Amino acid sequence: MNLELPPIAEVIESSTRHVVAEVLREAETPDFGAWVEIEVEDGTTLFAVVAHVETGSVEPGRQAVALGMDRSELRREMPQVLELIRTTFRAQVLAYRDHRGTVQQTLPPRPAALHDMVRACDDAAVCSLGAPFDFLRTLVRHPEMGVPTDDLLVALLRRLNLAYGAGDEGRRALLAAGRSLSRLLDDDHERLQSILRRVA
Repeated sequence: MNLELPPIAEVIESSTRHVVAEVLREAETPDFGAWVEIEVEDGTTLFAVVAHVETGSVEPGRQAVALGMDRSELRREMPQVLELIRTTFRAQVLAYRDHRGTVQQTLPPRPAALHDMVRACDDAAVCSLGAPFDFLRTLVRHPEMGVPTDDLLVALLRRLNLAYGAGDEGRRALLAAGRSLSRLLDDDHERLQSILRRVA
């Protein structure tokens, strides 16, 4: 885990399969398809991909209303309103690194604890989650309910490509991921082509 990166969110709901985290004030909200990491108490680091992002009222049942101001006017005229808004995201746990430093592309033995801190993964962490791309099987065969799996795969592959860089190494990583996906999609070439076309 890269402890030099500041936390971006705090876990507010957790299972071995997913976490829901609330974005900290002034932190940048992670993109759909971005990788995040959570270090748990025993030294294990969980890796999860952001599958849903939502902004709404802090108070359940209280809906935000239109105020007719842009963001800068709102900060200047009614800063208290921004205190009543929160952003949360749901991230699907797909891998973990054990206390020995070995990355396992499978569900972890135990979930993150409530209030554990969430950090964005740097490029090195994303690259460590490359081949053999076993986490893709979890995404394709056991998708999160209500998440458009193909769109999540597109976003995830874009992030992978960015992590490896635009050169030969990035192309090789995408080719390897494409081969893995082809097998998982039961040779549904039309679906695979649709996903890969949108990565570029």
